[in-house]
Amino acid sequence: MVDLLLFTFLLIRAAVAASCADGNTIQFRVGNCTIRSPNEPEVQSWGAEVALNNERTICMIPSTVLNDTFLTTTNLCQSSEQLKVHQVDMTSAQCASRRGGPVSADKFKGVPLSNLVQNPGWTLLNNTIEDAVEVSMQLSRQAITTTVGLITKGQNSAASHLGLATDSSILKVLKGQGLIVARSFGLNVGSQSVQSPRGGSLVLGGYDQGSVANPFLHEFPIPQNDRLQDRHCPLQVELTGLTLEIKMANASETESRDIFSKSTGITVCVEPYDNLFRLPSETLSTLLGYVNQTTEQRTHLVPVTEYADELVNLEPGLVYRRSSGEFNAALRFTINDKMTVEVPYHELQRPLRGLDSNGAAVLNTSYNELQIFGDPAPGNAPVLGKAFLSQVYLFVDYDAGKFYMAPLNSEAGAVLPVATGTCPSGGLTATEKGLIALGAVLGALVLAILAWAIYRWRRRRNPRINGTEAQAMDHAPGNATSGAQNRSVVGTGQFSSRNRSREMQDTLSQNSATGADSGFAIGHAPFGHLSRQSVETGRSYESPPQRPTHTGIV
Repeated sequence: MVDLLLFTFLLIRAAVAASCADGNTIQFRVGNCTIRSPNEPEVQSWGAEVALNNERTICMIPSTVLNDTFLTTTNLCQSSEQLKVHQVDMTSAQCASRRGGPVSADKFKGVPLSNLVQNPGWTLLNNTIEDAVEVSMQLSRQAITTTVGLITKGQNSAASHLGLATDSSILKVLKGQGLIVARSFGLNVGSQSVQSPRGGSLVLGGYDQGSVANPFLHEFPIPQNDRLQDRHCPLQVELTGLTLEIKMANASETESRDIFSKSTGITVCVEPYDNLFRLPSETLSTLLGYVNQTTEQRTHLVPVTEYADELVNLEPGLVYRRSSGEFNAALRFTINDKMTVEVPYHELQRPLRGLDSNGAAVLNTSYNELQIFGDPAPGNAPVLGKAFLSQVYLFVDYDAGKFYMAPLNSEAGAVLPVATGTCPSGGLTATEKGLIALGAVLGALVLAILAWAIYRWRRRRNPRINGTEAQAMDHAPGNATSGAQNRSVVGTGQFSSRNRSREMQDTLSQNSATGADSGFAIGHAPFGHLSRQSVETGRSYESPPQRPTHTGIV
């Protein structure tokens, strides 16, 4: 009984541990997303597709700017003021794609703004928070109800924010409901290059092992003060080197040009919401000088208004005419003097991409664009965005107070999620106590049934000699052996109980009379060294031990 209870307890503990460690993650596909809704223009955006209230699907971008999730609303695409971006007037369709499929505020239940947590990353960008609503969000296969903010005006954002900052409300809700174990997430942003595009993944509560090319050798602390200059930034690293690797005209040599070295290292923000590199003004000027030399361009970069009739550029980089030449160079970053990340040519430069008047993503191959923001970093806070993360897998563990970066496996296939965090420990939960009590009752019942079955089986199988129970044998020397022998004979199922009694009686009598040496056997498996007292003669008999013959029967 004790063994059974212990076994039951271990099974319950193993089941609880398995449910805690296995599969406790939420996974999304991340990449280009197309949203089609009745009587609305088709939306072409980027991010993770999320269903709201089991009806409306939008595209959301993972963001460490905000703790709460913020949704873009249709108010952003109605007035002429809201439709103007980078000095260019957008159509409603272009605005809808830029915003990732805005929602109508009146479709949700309003709640007090106090239901939101603090979002310093929003207010630092000169934005206001005017409305909060309660919404059901379908996160992969799990639905949760949470409070989100509504973006009703402003130009300092594109699509909706999936808030994953230090105090992320979504991570808290998921952990509180036991859907994830740790407040953590892993992100593979994929690639938006034209030459080698690929999708990515987002894992909440863990990371994707398949996206990690090498172990997480580089870890970084999450600072207590997560403000960087005039920007909220929980993921900060020290950029100690920035180098251009320029492939020369003969394509067989590479020339390295340092933008700056570790003596002038700067703290930068790793932010997946942003697309481009955002550099301080001095660093940007140095880089522009090399761009002009490499492309033989002696004129200013092309302004957004030059190509606005054909497309709207949502986040303008360094755009120049393709006729000026190719910027055939890679950009190498050194992080904290220990990690080197090289962004290759095809990630750094691509044909100009934007949205046409119908909101569809298009290319204008008359222009090239470097994935470097054309203006100095807002708030003087440098940013490494998705162009940088195209080469790095990012794993953030807020419970541990750390984040990690590792080389990205660009050939990653299906997501291989690994849940992180420590499963609940300590005393037994009420559920475990109840299960153990139930297991004890069931265990006692099983033992009782098993004992009764064995008793019935032995009564039915034990041989009778002259109608008398073979209890006399139990007092003879070697009774344990004989019991095993009798059970082995019975277990063959070759004779009926009555025939076995007669067979054994005849054999015993014969052996007693003749002093036979052989042991009683079935087939070729002798059961030697039998010692019994014959019921008929009253004399003891004994057969000498024999060497068993192996038959494959054990």
